[in-house]
Amino acid sequence: MDLILAQDNKAVDVEASVVSVRESLKARKPEEIDTIMRAVHMHANGKRELDDKNERFRKFWIALETIINLDGKKIDIKDRIEKALINLYEHNNPGKKYKIKTDYEIKNIKDDRVGQFHHAIEKHDRVVQLEHILDDLIRSEVGLSHKGYAKQYLEEIK
Repeated sequence: MDLILAQDNKAVDVEASVVSVRESLKARKPEEIDTIMRAVHMHANGKRELDDKNERFRKFWIALETIINLDGKKIDIKDRIEKALINLYEHNNPGKKYKIKTDYEIKNIKDDRVGQFHHAIEKHDRVVQLEHILDDLIRSEVGLSHKGYAKQYLEEIK
């Protein structure tokens, strides 16, 4: 699928992005569209949550699990998120191979999730990392080009 990027807020760019999203979603099953829309909704709720970083983290994590589980498999979340992120960047950079940088593995976010969900321990850097990964993956799922937010957590394999 060709991805399109709205360069700015010019009407023609916004319209092209909306058309791209509409066409991308047309190819999906109704239950996939519902799932994507739930993830987008939770993602938006997280973006609007400016005061409580733990709540922001929770909403982003739920959106990420939702978008990564479109196929209904609820296993190996960490590996599936890493693979989806790596595939996204490799697809957009043919011939390049990536891996997650040390200290930015999804395992670390998943481990921090316990602290955030159950003990209200705030880790701002993990919230930002989670938001960047989610931003790129959601844009990709709806047929838009990612913005490169999560690339900082990847390194090229030479």
